[in-house]
Amino acid sequence: MPNNLFITGRIRSGKSTLLKEVVDPVKNLTGGFFVQRLFVNGESKAFRLVDIAAEDYWPNRDVAASACFKDLIMVAEEKKTVYYDVFKTIGVPALQQAVNAKKLVLMDELGRLELKVPEFTETVWAILDREIPVLGVLKKESNSFLDRIKQRQDVTVFDLDVRDRYQVKENILKFLKDNLS
Repeated sequence: MPNNLFITGRIRSGKSTLLKEVVDPVKNLTGGFFVQRLFVNGESKAFRLVDIAAEDYWPNRDVAASACFKDLIMVAEEKKTVYYDVFKTIGVPALQQAVNAKKLVLMDELGRLELKVPEFTETVWAILDREIPVLGVLKKESNSFLDRIKQRQDVTVFDLDVRDRYQVKENILKFLKDNLS
């Protein structure tokens, strides 16, 4: 079985929630990052890139305001603002630390914004080429970055829109057992 496993699916289909369920028991062995959706007054307003070694794995978070976070990827207030540098300042170091000190790399979620940050995409390629297992989420769309990942021989992708969630969870648990024991 390939040592890189990703899940995909429509927006808000439970991809990150599923990964949280399976990663929490092995969090001490896991490094990498997750994207956290910030809700202000019940509305999705921003996204953060979070080093899993620095914070607990919570894909969604209610906050009073998003402006106080230094690791924002995108804010959607009056207009949408994207902060690409966070992929270099948080993403690359989190991934490098994971490879050097952990047994599993989390990449939750990879999408289109990364295309503008070659340092980040190069780090992703380098890690996928290594023996360390990668578990992650791919945004359900087509672009050169995501397509290249999906086409790799050492990558398995499960689509939550066409596969049973329980089946996918069982496959991920087997992947973790096979790669972390």
